[in-house]
Amino acid sequence: MIKPTAYKELKKPLLTKKDEEYEILVEVAEDYIKQKVDKALEKSGTAVEVVIREHLLYRGFNVTLNPNQKLEGSDVKSSMFLLEPIANPSQKEYASSEVKMVIQILNSADADSLNKVKVQFDELKRVGKYLQFAVVILSEKIGYAHEITTDKLGDKAYRAFTLVSRKAHPKAGGLYNETAVNEMFKKKELKKTGEWAVFIAAIKAA
Repeated sequence: MIKPTAYKELKKPLLTKKDEEYEILVEVAEDYIKQKVDKALEKSGTAVEVVIREHLLYRGFNVTLNPNQKLEGSDVKSSMFLLEPIANPSQKEYASSEVKMVIQILNSADADSLNKVKVQFDELKRVGKYLQFAVVILSEKIGYAHEITTDKLGDKAYRAFTLVSRKAHPKAGGLYNETAVNEMFKKKELKKTGEWAVFIAAIKAA
């Protein structure tokens, strides 16, 4: 039996090479290989964090330039913060007044991801009750039991954005392999969710 959320994804359009989401998938695979060769590059965050940050910076958003960001008063580490226009993006810790949105970035979810994100967001909301929160997932299998959705996060301040739906689980490391990504693409196994555009709109409105 197909779950209701899976029905919605099945109606989504196929990903095309003109879509920014496709560019992101390929760039993540490329950056992953670069990090394997040069470990120093890992200081900028995971491959998917690096690529998402670059795409947001290209749009002119003031986002943090380093991974593992913290809010004053909490030890929770976040992938990225969307900052107020005058805030310094190179700091390692921020006052909640300097931050508009807390952004956690995942390649894909696992059985523990939803609860982990909720716990992190709950803790950070305690520190900055007016903050907005987003979790961005690069790609997920259609109908995956452990998918992260806005409804599952259970708080109107918490939103989930999955950029690409996959027909199947890729082979080990497939999401970090350009050849595997293109193989899924050629087999028409990748669909555009439209949530990247929604995420960008949410940032603009923050």
